[in-house]
Amino acid sequence: MLPYKFISESRVGELLEWEPVVDAVEHALKSVSTGCAFQSPRVKIVLPESNLLYSTPGYLKDDKYGALASRVMTKFPSNRRLQPPRSALNANISLMDESTGVVKAIIQGNELTDWRTAAVSVVATKHLHKEKPKEILAIIGAGIQGRIHAIAFQTCFKFREVRIWNRTGKRAVDLARKLNHELKTDAFVSCETVSDCVKNADVIVTAAMAKEMLVKHEMVKKGAHINAISVNPSGTDLDEETYRISKVFCDHWTGVEHELQHIIAFGAKFVGQVGDVIAGSVQAPGAGETSIFQSLGMAVEDCALARLIYDLDQIVK
Repeated sequence: MLPYKFISESRVGELLEWEPVVDAVEHALKSVSTGCAFQSPRVKIVLPESNLLYSTPGYLKDDKYGALASRVMTKFPSNRRLQPPRSALNANISLMDESTGVVKAIIQGNELTDWRTAAVSVVATKHLHKEKPKEILAIIGAGIQGRIHAIAFQTCFKFREVRIWNRTGKRAVDLARKLNHELKTDAFVSCETVSDCVKNADVIVTAAMAKEMLVKHEMVKKGAHINAISVNPSGTDLDEETYRISKVFCDHWTGVEHELQHIIAFGAKFVGQVGDVIAGSVQAPGAGETSIFQSLGMAVEDCALARLIYDLDQIVK
């Protein structure tokens, strides 16, 4: 018998629901503004053959979602060529007893990570695009994050139209058709160009991981909100002018300092953390102000969700 609880990917999938997941990450986001988050920047180790290992340890002080946890994620691109193919990204969260530091659960974290990222974007949109129109949603990228964001946003906000663009057009067409069937709606449509997708959109999600800038400032409606979840050191999905003319928010300042210097070099001015807006110490953007949430992910989000899943596993049979 294992000395700790093992919660499998399939069990995590049984327990996940949007309302509690969004609530958990909202607590985590607020914690960075209230002195209840204890975490370090993401650690990245480059391994042989272009493989990567990431680690995000942290402690969240919270009555409902408090936890001591560490997520370890590996990226092994060659896994896709295995027979049968395996996921290139694999995440596991170690949940530890807060009094002793002893591991009490290992939680497989691939699906949890996907849900976490989308839920954080939902919370950012809720607070940064408050009392603004939420009629048209544009999603750039039809991969894993594009799909989970489409589901999360339609579940939480009920957009009249959800547009999807992908570099390979058939993927956007197939995803729109599949989501219409799964969610019993006709709100999802595919677009042939980025410009058509973004035109007059109230909320935009960029999830293409592009090396070239796809969304240009002239495409973006004034007062729109953008969730930029796709960023890498060599490029962004948004052009430089979009960053310069927008109010830019982050999930945590340490992440900005360590991973987003290239965006600051564009002339972007980060005005606060999303948690600052939740806590009331920073004002949300005004009606005519365009906003960007530059998502990175952080350890206390993993802490909150690990605690949520652990508690639900004890209750839900």
